[in-house]
Amino acid sequence: MQIHSFINGMPTSLLTRFKKKNPFTSEDLHWVDSCGPIEVVKAVQAAQKAFTEWKQSSIADRLLVLEKIQNTLEENKDEFARLEAQDQGLPFHFVKKYSLESAIRSLTQTKTELSNFKIQEGKVFSPIGVISIICSWNLSLRLIAERVLPAIAAGNAVIIKVSSQSPVTAVILQKMIEQSGTIAGLIQVITSDQVESKNLLVTHPSIKGISFVGQLKTGSEVLKMTSQLSLAHFKKLQISTGSKNSAVALIEPSEQFFGPLMESFLVGQGQLGWNSSRLFVLDKNEAAWIEKLNVYLSEIKPSESIDDENSFWLPCLKEESFKSFDELNRQARSDQARLLQTSFRLTSKQQCCYLPVTFTQDMSNCSTLQQDQIMAPLFILSTVKYAFDIAKYSNVSYFGMAAHLYGDESKLDKVADSLDVGLICKNKWSVQMDGPSPGIKQSSYGSQDFQ
Repeated sequence: MQIHSFINGMPTSLLTRFKKKNPFTSEDLHWVDSCGPIEVVKAVQAAQKAFTEWKQSSIADRLLVLEKIQNTLEENKDEFARLEAQDQGLPFHFVKKYSLESAIRSLTQTKTELSNFKIQEGKVFSPIGVISIICSWNLSLRLIAERVLPAIAAGNAVIIKVSSQSPVTAVILQKMIEQSGTIAGLIQVITSDQVESKNLLVTHPSIKGISFVGQLKTGSEVLKMTSQLSLAHFKKLQISTGSKNSAVALIEPSEQFFGPLMESFLVGQGQLGWNSSRLFVLDKNEAAWIEKLNVYLSEIKPSESIDDENSFWLPCLKEESFKSFDELNRQARSDQARLLQTSFRLTSKQQCCYLPVTFTQDMSNCSTLQQDQIMAPLFILSTVKYAFDIAKYSNVSYFGMAAHLYGDESKLDKVADSLDVGLICKNKWSVQMDGPSPGIKQSSYGSQDFQ
């Protein structure tokens, strides 16, 4: 498939391209346009022109566009989910439920807010202009929908840069744009693997707001660039970055909870912002959890495709995950940790796509692995004598997105109150919660209110 950007209502065809590989086989999947700074400037100019007209649009006009977008998503739900799942190395049913259906629910919420909006006497609400949305690959349609739909509902124009790890999301967005009836340039989609293009979507003086989702390093660069320009060009910011989500099991590993808990770790292989990273169990249940984990990891085999519903062992997307995994393993061993690891012997071809799922045991609580975000399936198993000890070890992370608590809900409240995170989920995974997470610490900047 050849994937184009969508600038000023028209698909581009550029000489500069990059390849997207199939996560399951490492074979070539797409050729993708790589927009340079000139194309970004053209997109900004078109967005400014569209904004001049769109900011005068009525609520009825905006609701009609949202309704057409919703119809497109509903009518093509399965097709769009399959496209994203293949690019992202995730199960089809998972992407359909937590990307497509979540995006539709976000759209419904936006329509409801817009329908209920009432002009207040003495108050004027004005859109701010051209917004750039820069999103990571994981469930990217969901992440983009949570941001682009409120932006255009408020009367802004939007330029979306999709991740080079999931460029097929541009194809989905193009179809939405074509069938939405929006004016040319109101919503534009850029695919690029060029740093200069991404930077220009942050620094261009006509970009009035930025919503970024991605790794902490890139989020810090966005914040630094905008800070340097703030005197001349102050921009509204929403930055959502890393996670180090704790999972807490105050129970033995029963069938009721074990599967859902493992899903929160393994679907995404530690690469999703929603993934659990560290499992806390009580000392009295430690032996049962270790036995259950060892049996599970000895039996699991790599998932073969997006339709394989028998395995949560999925491919890793980024080369950096493979580069850092050996180093992280060595660090875990130097911290005198024991490793619980998948025993299936990967073929040489599979080694290009999959990393062994690994839980560390008895790691020092002073280890930097306790704080840092790790974009790979290297997880931490920690044992505590009492539930109130969990916060002492969980809160050391630099991040504060979510925590996943499993057990009798009446016994989870004391743990929940002591955890330093933006979202607490009881007997469920945070990916099941619609809407952006109001993370704290390095997980969020300027993202507390998404209205």
